[in-house]
Amino acid sequence: MSKTFQLISLLIFIFPACDRTTNIASAESPEQLMSSWEGEWDTEVSFKKSALIPEAMTLKGKETNKWILNKKFMQSEQVFAGGAFKKLGLVRYEPNEDVFLFWDFDSNGSFPMGGTYGKWNKAKKEIVITGEYLGATGKGLIRLNRKDKIEIDFKVESENGTVLLDFEARSIKIGS
Repeated sequence: MSKTFQLISLLIFIFPACDRTTNIASAESPEQLMSSWEGEWDTEVSFKKSALIPEAMTLKGKETNKWILNKKFMQSEQVFAGGAFKKLGLVRYEPNEDVFLFWDFDSNGSFPMGGTYGKWNKAKKEIVITGEYLGATGKGLIRLNRKDKIEIDFKVESENGTVLLDFEARSIKIGS
C-alpha cells in the first residue's frame, strides 16, 4: 500500500478555500483568494478505481494552511488516516504568468515529478487545473462557490488514455 500512497501524494493537492473574513466567491485578487485558504479544514478524498488505485477508497484527514516566506507561498500540512500518512504542500501565485503553482511532498518520500498549474476564473468562481507528470496529463477543476467549502475533481491519464488516477476532494472549514 505504500507505493499506492506515494503515487497518490505525487498527484494529489488539496487546498481549501476561504475563512470567516474573506468570502472566496468574492475575492478580488489571487492574493486575497489565497489568504482565504488560511486556517484549519476537514478534508475527504474519494478515489475511484483506476490503474494506480486497484480499489475505490476514501481518505479523511485534517489540513492546516498558513502563509510563509513573506507571504510568497501558502504552506499546507495535511494528516490522513489518523496520522499514518502526512503531506506538505506549497502553493504560489506567479503574477508574471497569472497562474497558481502547486508542489506536494509526503511522509513516504514522494516529491513533485512534474508541474501542476491553476488558472483562476473569477467570474466562474473556479480554478482550472492542469498538470504534466512523466508523460501523463492531469486535468481538473476546483469549484469555489461557497465561503466555507472547496470541491476538487481531478483525473490523470497516460498518453494512451489509461486513467491512472481519478479523485474528488471536499474540504470544509473547521468552525465555520
